[in-house]
Amino acid sequence: MVFEYHDDIVVFDSQNDPSEVIFYQVKSKTSGNWTIGALTKENKGSPSILAKLYDNYQSFPENTTKLVFTSNQPLSTKLKNGDKALEMKRVKFSQLSNKDKEKLQSALEPESQNFCNIHGLQKIETEKNDLRIDDHSVTTKGKLVEFFEKVHPESEINISLVYKTFFDEIRRKSNYEKKVDHTADLLAHKSIGRSEFQTMIGAVTQRTSDSDLWQEASHVLNAESFSFHEIRKIKSSWQQYIVNKMNVTDDLHLRLSDDVLSVIECPSRSNTNTLKELVDSSLPFLMEAHSENYDEPYVKAAIVYEALRNDPISEVDKKPKDKTK
Repeated sequence: MVFEYHDDIVVFDSQNDPSEVIFYQVKSKTSGNWTIGALTKENKGSPSILAKLYDNYQSFPENTTKLVFTSNQPLSTKLKNGDKALEMKRVKFSQLSNKDKEKLQSALEPESQNFCNIHGLQKIETEKNDLRIDDHSVTTKGKLVEFFEKVHPESEINISLVYKTFFDEIRRKSNYEKKVDHTADLLAHKSIGRSEFQTMIGAVTQRTSDSDLWQEASHVLNAESFSFHEIRKIKSSWQQYIVNKMNVTDDLHLRLSDDVLSVIECPSRSNTNTLKELVDSSLPFLMEAHSENYDEPYVKAAIVYEALRNDPISEVDKKPKDKTK
């Protein structure tokens, strides 16, 4: 899915070897309905809404599968079979009356005389989406709830945090204004692919066991004689680390997480017997690289979290030591 490139949204059929594409023109309206006339009307010399959308087909005729105009307000017209478009969520070109087809043909393919056989026009659809201007975030969060209930019914998801994660990433991709010269740039700066989406999904579903993971961490920290004040500081930073880890747009934090994993999975630490040994041996390297942005309790929390989450250290006794012995 590509944002603000060729059109508002562009969806390819493959992340690595695309051959088909759907173009979306997205418009919102506080009131009133759309008409074929409004969609084909030029605005002060600028191309009409559908003309801009149709230009994508003219640029990529062999790859375009759909040209979708989507809005919070429906299309108002009488269809070929007599039904009202207002009552339909989606209207295809083939469903339009001959009069409306002629309007589209005249506006988009003025040189053609046989509109019924124009390949590109057959790809045009209008769609009424569920978003509302005044509470679009509520609608989106509802869709996210439906998605996670279907795909991960066993998970307890913080929907507000998920929404912020996705919203921030889409906004960042949409607002990227530097020139995109190569496919790699397009993938990195203007799009979200299936693999990145799966990573984001994995990050938010992984949160469901974070509370249980802290219980495990607390037992280990107590068993290895971390002080009460040190554990309290680690717990406070642990909670903030989990929240920050959800933000996939925070490059500084992503680098910290990557570095923590690299350090604790280093072969020289593969035989570490205790969590305390792992923290003590890893901390100097990580503080040297990240002390400007994160304090020691925060980095310790990151080490403990990633160590237990990814289990790179040997199994330790998780029961608190009997200090009377």
